[in-house]
Amino acid sequence: MERAIATGVNRGLPPRLKAWIPVIAWALLISFASTSIFSAEHTGSLIEPVLRWLLPWASVATIETLHYSIRKLAHFTEFGVLFLLLIRGPMRGRAMLALAVCAAYALLDEGHQMFVPDRTASLYDVALDFSGALFSHFVHTGFAEFI
Repeated sequence: MERAIATGVNRGLPPRLKAWIPVIAWALLISFASTSIFSAEHTGSLIEPVLRWLLPWASVATIETLHYSIRKLAHFTEFGVLFLLLIRGPMRGRAMLALAVCAAYALLDEGHQMFVPDRTASLYDVALDFSGALFSHFVHTGFAEFI
């Protein structure tokens, strides 16, 4: 065993497989965020008190609107990050394929929510997810020469 380690035979995962680890970890985080733990009711019990503390003059409607907006921004951000992980890792140089993976995962994620109590599936959320990935593509393309 020591000889195998010393000669480099047992170095762990191949680089191509290592590139997928951050992507898989992020996809699992997205899936976890699609559980009932992150339903509007549950996130509201955390986010709304903070918003009321930050904005004590805000009406109930304003707080609810901000909570809704934060939840939708999370969709946008989750898939923006997923795209960047794909394009900077296993799908380097294949932006269209990375966008397709993001779109497919967005559909899968919303489909999963059809079966989760306290969650609803929405094509609007799929569009938000894909918009986040597309925005990241534009940002990545614009800054590609600096990265």
